[in-house]
Amino acid sequence: MSRSYLFIPGNTPSMLQNLDVFESDAVIIDFEDSVLTYDKDAARILVKEFLSKFNFKETEIYIRINDSESPFFKEDVLLTNDLPISGYVLPKALPNSIDQLLEITDKLIIPIIESPMAVLRLEDIASKKQIQGLLLGAEDLTKELNINRTLEGNEILYTRSKIVLTCNAYNIDSIDTPFTDKEDEEGIYTDSKNARNLGFTSKSCIHPSHVDAINETFSPSPEDIKQSLRIIKKAENNTKGAFSLDGKMVDVPIIEKAKKVIEEAKKYNLL
Repeated sequence: MSRSYLFIPGNTPSMLQNLDVFESDAVIIDFEDSVLTYDKDAARILVKEFLSKFNFKETEIYIRINDSESPFFKEDVLLTNDLPISGYVLPKALPNSIDQLLEITDKLIIPIIESPMAVLRLEDIASKKQIQGLLLGAEDLTKELNINRTLEGNEILYTRSKIVLTCNAYNIDSIDTPFTDKEDEEGIYTDSKNARNLGFTSKSCIHPSHVDAINETFSPSPEDIKQSLRIIKKAENNTKGAFSLDGKMVDVPIIEKAKKVIEEAKKYNLL
């Protein structure tokens, strides 16, 4: 599980060279929207040469390929499938396009949910093999619905909630949509907290400046870590199953949640 997924254009050498400097848990090298048609071949070659020479063990690397209807789809995969990457991010994902990708790779797949049909078929998508998580693409989704994006996010509340529930049911990551205003420092915190409170496990971003806010929001707080340690310690010395702590009852689900908090804290070096 990663907290932050940073999109990096596949045709920008300076950003590729620094992909492990931005402190995002995962990087998505983009072959799709940020790379113009005339530059797609060059981007593939650049990324292949770069990742063949350098290995980034501390950062998960994914490649957002072009969609399955694109003439670049298969070549994107076939040219990069032997690289040391975690997997592929699939735009305009639907069950049949995931099947096409499964035919040519055994790597992990993160489908982007960015169409009304994809929202309606979330379970069919989430249940496919090799699915690492689902990523909400709110900009394309709201464009298809002909509605405006807002900071409050009421227009995508249903979709966000459905993605969180589906991912939780299938035990995969739920990755929230990027916040697109680079200059709004307060807005990225608000948007991240909204997603976190809905149950998302992580968030994607298109600006390196948003990584810190996302990592902070999707990490256990010092208070959560302290309380979880107290719960686990008392649970270890308890033989009755449920017990009281600070006047509140603590039972198995709360103990299990505390263990998850400590697991996350250890993973992100917060202990």
